[in-house]
Amino acid sequence: MIEEVSIKNVGGVASATLKFEKGLTVITGESGAGKSSLVRSLELLGGKRSQTAFLKNGEEEGAVEAVMAGIKKENPATEFIDPGDENVLYARRTLSRSGRNRTYFQGRAVPLSVFAAAMNEQMRIQSQFAQIELLDPVRQMELLDFCGGERARALKKALGEAFSEAVECERSLRAARAREADLRTRFQDGDSILAAAKGLKITPHCEEAWEAEAEKTSARAKTLGAMRDNLLQITGGAAGRGLLDSLEAAGLELLKNLNPEDGSLSALLNEGLEKLQIFVKEAGSHVLGVSPEELEREGELLEKKIGLLRKMKRSTGTKTAREFLDWCSEAAEASKWLREQEKISAGLAEKGRILRKEAARLAVELREVRTETARKLEKEVNRHLTDLAMVESRFSVRLEELEKIRSTGADDVSFILSSGDREGTAVSKTASGGELSRILLALQLSLPEESLPPTLIFDEVEAGLGGKAAVLTGYKLLDLSRRCQVILVTHEGTIAALADHHFMVSKKGDSVKAERLNEEQRIREIARMLSGDSSLSEAVEHARILLSERRGGGVN
Repeated sequence: MIEEVSIKNVGGVASATLKFEKGLTVITGESGAGKSSLVRSLELLGGKRSQTAFLKNGEEEGAVEAVMAGIKKENPATEFIDPGDENVLYARRTLSRSGRNRTYFQGRAVPLSVFAAAMNEQMRIQSQFAQIELLDPVRQMELLDFCGGERARALKKALGEAFSEAVECERSLRAARAREADLRTRFQDGDSILAAAKGLKITPHCEEAWEAEAEKTSARAKTLGAMRDNLLQITGGAAGRGLLDSLEAAGLELLKNLNPEDGSLSALLNEGLEKLQIFVKEAGSHVLGVSPEELEREGELLEKKIGLLRKMKRSTGTKTAREFLDWCSEAAEASKWLREQEKISAGLAEKGRILRKEAARLAVELREVRTETARKLEKEVNRHLTDLAMVESRFSVRLEELEKIRSTGADDVSFILSSGDREGTAVSKTASGGELSRILLALQLSLPEESLPPTLIFDEVEAGLGGKAAVLTGYKLLDLSRRCQVILVTHEGTIAALADHHFMVSKKGDSVKAERLNEEQRIREIARMLSGDSSLSEAVEHARILLSERRGGGVN
């Protein structure tokens, strides 16, 4: 519960400290006195987003602090509470026009999200705006599940997890299939191209090297052809009618005509022919030792490799051997991924199927719990509505089964209000402001004990009520205050008279003051609330009677 709240420079409050106790506490004051500044301060403690407009005019900084006792063990704030703190939580929220707003537990800075989550476990504020929330089907479902207790929460959590996992499986599967389609398009015929490229032994500069080698081989083949022609010219080939034979025949004929008896000329001729034959033999060994067919095959192989590489570059949209090698590396990775992903995708599809089946089962079970909870909630709310002078009205919860499962189940929840013979319609369409106030209170009263926060704060929830309905609402709030601490901002004197503790807010100049009232001060304030004049004798007497009769004569 809240033991103390200190406010500095928030709204119209320059400085104020309110010490709260168990039971029902009311905060009253004339319209415009500054009660809204107190509510705003409490909302800031509850984690509401701040605005510079919340600061007191002319001030650069402000703060709201609270001392809270009896912190629930499941509250995330417990991790900040030291053993010596005796389970007391010190919460602080600061505001600044420069935008440097901070939240603290036990003097240690914490994120606003953590602060808000922890404070929501400790206190909840119900204002006229909560009536608007009551019209929201999502909020209605949350209230119903809240009443379903631990079983509903466990089922909803399990369903949410199964649904989220199933959605994640489907998302992963869609992403995998999209990538698979992309890879198959980008690396079409990738495996066959990789297989063909493997035998080529491609390097970043192989194309230039192959072209140079092919040019060199072509030149060698051309030179070899010329040399073979030259040799054939000399030898005459198999027919033996080459230049060598012609030279020998011409030499012998010349020798015969010169002097056949001159041995020196004959020797010179024979020596020349012999050396020429040796030359031809040596040259032939070099020329005939190289196979033209081998050179041709070598050239063809090089041209084939170059042609295949160029074809593969065109197929893959690459311009150089280096780019093609990069493409091959990506294609190999893609091929590996596709092979592995086939098994992974099959697993994801199966996991998704199992999760969807589990989500469907949990949704059915959650619907059963909701149906059971709805009947109990209807009974409790209608009992409280009867006590709140809504005898002719009947509250019911309608569950509409959906075709598709959501993270919250397969149901739509709507709160229905019927009256007499009138067919039930959604509370958003038929309930007045006063009826909404009482329905909201009846719902709070119907919540399981463990679902109630230590502190409930109501801001003029009796708006739109008067007379008997207002008095009955006051008694219900009094009953609720026996289950948790209740703080009520009210304009209704008959309700204020029921409180255990009473604060009055007043305004002097631009400063707002909140003071705790003693018995005589309460009588005067309630008289003002009843008649508009705190000195009117009839109103004072009426206030005194209200305090004595409805509280058994004592004022705390």
